[in-house]
Amino acid sequence: MGRGQRHDVRLWPVRHWIACCSRSPPMNTLAAATPASTPSHRTPVPHQPEIDHVMVCLDRSAAADGSLPWARFIAEIFDSKVTLLHVMPTPPGRHEPGRANALDWQLALREADQYLHSARESLGVVRRGAVSRLVQGIPPEQIVAMAHETGVDLTILTSRGESGRSAFELGSVAQRVLALGGGSILLVPPESPARLPPRRILVPLDGSPRSEAVLPIVTELARHHTAELVLVHVVTEPTSGALLSNLDDVQLASSLAARMEANAKEYLDRLRPRLEPQVSVVKTIVVRRADDRQAIVDLSVEHAVDMVACTAHGNTCNPERTFGSVASYLLAHAPLPLFILQDTPRAHPLPTADRDAPLNPSVRPPSAD
Repeated sequence: MGRGQRHDVRLWPVRHWIACCSRSPPMNTLAAATPASTPSHRTPVPHQPEIDHVMVCLDRSAAADGSLPWARFIAEIFDSKVTLLHVMPTPPGRHEPGRANALDWQLALREADQYLHSARESLGVVRRGAVSRLVQGIPPEQIVAMAHETGVDLTILTSRGESGRSAFELGSVAQRVLALGGGSILLVPPESPARLPPRRILVPLDGSPRSEAVLPIVTELARHHTAELVLVHVVTEPTSGALLSNLDDVQLASSLAARMEANAKEYLDRLRPRLEPQVSVVKTIVVRRADDRQAIVDLSVEHAVDMVACTAHGNTCNPERTFGSVASYLLAHAPLPLFILQDTPRAHPLPTADRDAPLNPSVRPPSAD
């Protein structure tokens, strides 16, 4: 069987799921309470990308090295090729070359090569192969540009690199990559308690086909290692305030939230049979919380999940934003590995910073003349 045929067979469940989602309308809790339904749920779901090429961003820190097992895990399941990327900052003396600068550059380059060689050994054997890329420049911009130029489907990076920082705080490189990039992301926090392979994966859903687009990916992840899927829907609990102070209004809002909660349970109950043929255990959770985004973080800890997976946008998709409000919040606060499937075209232009030439396979150190 040729590679193209294998490609089609492997993607059939994904395409089938997208087709099913397009035919069947999602849960629309507002429509349950009013005769007219909102048109946003009819927004077409984009075609699901395949994870054919994974890029791991390495900065010579132990935190970044912790991403390597996740890259191998993804590559084994989706038969992906892997690129290990390390970005060397521009030498401080680049514009004032001298013999000392040239020698220092050669030493730094040799150390970077040795580091990438060790990283490839740590990654282990990947069926499609792994290559290392050593480039020079501003790390976030080089990462985003490399992902675009080489057709990367998934970028894996740690939430904090060599600079450390406090728990659950995004490092500057991760923040910039997320701001500039527009592809799918796997963000791995250092020293995460998550198990690998994951035994329990949490998937927040808002009832739209767009949010369901991540399900074929997590179904594959769960199927290969008999992991549990935890499907979650959070209903926003109305809170009294200046705009909701009248007792009758409070009761009406609470009644609507209760109806939305009931509809959400019915929706997840209908969704579960579509997953159970491939996933051994599918659990559903519906909660009412004042802060729906923080509720997802809290539930991931309460239920000891090993990964959170979602799409970049939900029902109210703004394609001008790389990540919607829920995905952005999870990127900033989730203490566990977070997989975000990008469901829209690149929302931001690629960086236009001065690009340095790749450093390998041919390397030219600073001139000593």
